[in-house]
Amino acid sequence: MPLFCRIFLLTLALMQLSAQAQSDATTTDDFFADSPLILTASRMAKPLLESPASVSVIDREMIEASGMREVADLFRLVPGFVVGYHGGQSPVVTYHGLGREFGNKIQVLIDGRSVFIPSFGGVPWSNLPLLIEDIERIEVIRGPNAVTYGANAFLATINIITRHAAEDIGTSYSVTASDNANPDIEDSYLRIGHQHGAVDWRLSLGTFSDGGFAAVNDSRRTSKANFRMDLGAGSNQLWTLQLGTSDSRAGRGFPPSSGATTDIERSEEVQNSYFNLQWEAVWDSSTTIARLTHTQQEVIDHFDPGPFTFNGINNVTTFIDFDRVSNRTDLEFIQTDDVGDSVRLVYGGSLRQDKVKSLFLLNDNSYHNVDTQRVFGGIEWRIDDNWLLDLGVMLEDSDLTSMEDSPRISLIRKFGGNHALRLVASAAKRNPILYEHDGATEFMANVPGFGTVIVPTWMGNSDIEPEDIESYEIGLHSQLASGFETDIKLFSYEISKHIVAAETEVLVPPFGLQDVDTSANAESSKVRGVEIGVGYTGHEKVGFNAGFSLVDAKATNENFEKSIPDYTAFISVLYRINRKHEVSSAFYYQDEITWLDGTSDVPISRRLDLRYSYHLNNELNIELIGQNLLEDFEDYEEENVHDQVIYLRLSGGF
Repeated sequence: MPLFCRIFLLTLALMQLSAQAQSDATTTDDFFADSPLILTASRMAKPLLESPASVSVIDREMIEASGMREVADLFRLVPGFVVGYHGGQSPVVTYHGLGREFGNKIQVLIDGRSVFIPSFGGVPWSNLPLLIEDIERIEVIRGPNAVTYGANAFLATINIITRHAAEDIGTSYSVTASDNANPDIEDSYLRIGHQHGAVDWRLSLGTFSDGGFAAVNDSRRTSKANFRMDLGAGSNQLWTLQLGTSDSRAGRGFPPSSGATTDIERSEEVQNSYFNLQWEAVWDSSTTIARLTHTQQEVIDHFDPGPFTFNGINNVTTFIDFDRVSNRTDLEFIQTDDVGDSVRLVYGGSLRQDKVKSLFLLNDNSYHNVDTQRVFGGIEWRIDDNWLLDLGVMLEDSDLTSMEDSPRISLIRKFGGNHALRLVASAAKRNPILYEHDGATEFMANVPGFGTVIVPTWMGNSDIEPEDIESYEIGLHSQLASGFETDIKLFSYEISKHIVAAETEVLVPPFGLQDVDTSANAESSKVRGVEIGVGYTGHEKVGFNAGFSLVDAKATNENFEKSIPDYTAFISVLYRINRKHEVSSAFYYQDEITWLDGTSDVPISRRLDLRYSYHLNNELNIELIGQNLLEDFEDYEEENVHDQVIYLRLSGGF
């Protein structure tokens, strides 16, 4: 039965029950008085209890208590999320599984700006022009959200929300260091904030350095700078300007002893930069937002691997050029309107242009453009005091795909004053990236006795279609007077038309027939399971968060199944002993996994982190942080071994 037929029948059946709900009705104000607002699920500010999708929030307290240095590591605190390290400089974040270094099934935003890289795909977590100290909170939509953010909001959506400049007036600093031989941590942070009338601004500078895994060439050093200015224009308007850049140098490749022929040890240089200008106006019954963003990544990675043996022929030489430039420009408009007391509307659209230049990816040095147009709309209808219906659809058209739609319907039943039952059905697309559609990778090899030979390794497929997902969930969110908050989610989704690499044979004299990869639609996956999240904030001295995910996956490709761990779990605890002393601890569990672009079966991992914080005075805070305090464990590949790490952080402000 088609998705919309099932949605329609489900809606009719549940709406018939609404007439029976009057006996335990509560007022909207009573029910949602203390509920935190979230923005990402539908672009309308909503209490968590009214969210049309499963949402997890990582707030500032959780970030500080975790002691994490990497933004990517924070997602260990979200039920169902899996974090790995392809290399010490290449974190990978995925929801449930199907993860790879250049992931393409999660949309990641910073203050609403997409940071997805249009060349290879994925998110450059370590190279983002983002400092963890500037993050206010992170909203994570656990499930398809293409209805709100279009293709690539496929399995999940992450929106990292930074602090308003007015929250950081004055000067703050931190220094982090370890005396371990490896990873040899050296981090620093400096923030300066000022207020001039209606203008608030913040400048943040930071460096990030460590030695990576002991047995891998993946040491890194990154410098970052961010500027934010918030200008209040009148009583109802706000302008926000954000600029940022990061420059990094990281190890890539393998030593000669590893047997690597062309992927030799070297340094890769990466620069990321962005621009974000937003205007927001709040009226009596409506809000208008216009946003212009630009994100760019430039990678410098070219080298001569020296003579190597290929298909039995010695002293073959070539020059490898992995250099690439990609950028994304977005112009977006969003409007929300209140229509009476029971209906809210959200609608808008965007124009996007992606540009990629890469000899390696596209076999020329010209920019290749992909234009995308989107329009979206949603309606929230309060049927009565206890029932809420949320409907939305995104229409999207790009140079690589035909017009496509991504719908979602959510029905929420409130009861008992602090509980909400959520029923959700949605569909989404994962559009091919430019490399999958138009890629053309060839190497010019100098072969003794044959001269120059063109060796192709990848051919794009212009007939490739988007991946599809149909998702259904039942959720129960509760906010109890005791300070406990729980979220339980039962889910089932099916992915069809996976975009995979298929082999074809091409005759390459003098090497004979060679396997060349191309993209193809093949395979399907069915995933179902349960997720549980628990939080506690009922005591001023104690904070508690825990999550658990149990997943059952069936796929036509064994590798897809193995990439989805059966169990993941975490528990984190914060205890404020008194005004000066604070301790926190977290335990993370991840079942066996094989990453899609990994070569090793990664065994069960158990990680324990501890943190002690001493507030010496208002200007100085001392933290002692230990990570991976249990046995060493493998990550992604068998040579990627997490050792015990202990580091000291000094921070303060004036």
